[in-house]
Amino acid sequence: MSVASVSSTKAGGNISAAEDTVRQQRIDSVAQGTLNQNPWTERKIISVILSTVIPGSGQTYLGHTEKGAAFTISTIASALIAGLSENNVIGRNERLDELKIQYGLSSSYIAADTTWSKMVSTKSILDKDIRRRDLFLKITAVLWIANLVDVIFFTDDSGEKAFGLLKTESTTIALVPNYKNGVNALLTVRF
Repeated sequence: MSVASVSSTKAGGNISAAEDTVRQQRIDSVAQGTLNQNPWTERKIISVILSTVIPGSGQTYLGHTEKGAAFTISTIASALIAGLSENNVIGRNERLDELKIQYGLSSSYIAADTTWSKMVSTKSILDKDIRRRDLFLKITAVLWIANLVDVIFFTDDSGEKAFGLLKTESTTIALVPNYKNGVNALLTVRF
């Protein structure tokens, strides 16, 4: 007795031949999936490439939008803070160069002492900016690597989902991937 006939017998014989065929195809695909456990599908490879370029985009592509958004936002925020700190470092170095010139041109002890105090203060702020920049660069690198490790080892493929899905009781709006045409816009209104 085949699997399709067993399933139709269990349901009381009310299952159509089309449903039997669909179930048999699902069972066959599950059986093939257990024999060919290749985790590197085309979607998985694309997700790794996407996550390499933009952290979190691979997770989003595989259907884990919250995790992908968390990786994207945290990595970009960390990189932004590192960039702003680098901007401060550049500005403080320019200020130190100006103060060195003023210190060299000082003609009195009071002017030299005031300039020296400004130099010491600027140098201490510069050191804090350098430490902050280095810390956030390291955090950015760790987040990027964690993103890649996550998408390679810990994120399974949830299947293709409609992008921008807005679903209410009577209306559905989404962008649905289509292999022939690229992306199709979907609008369903039920009255």
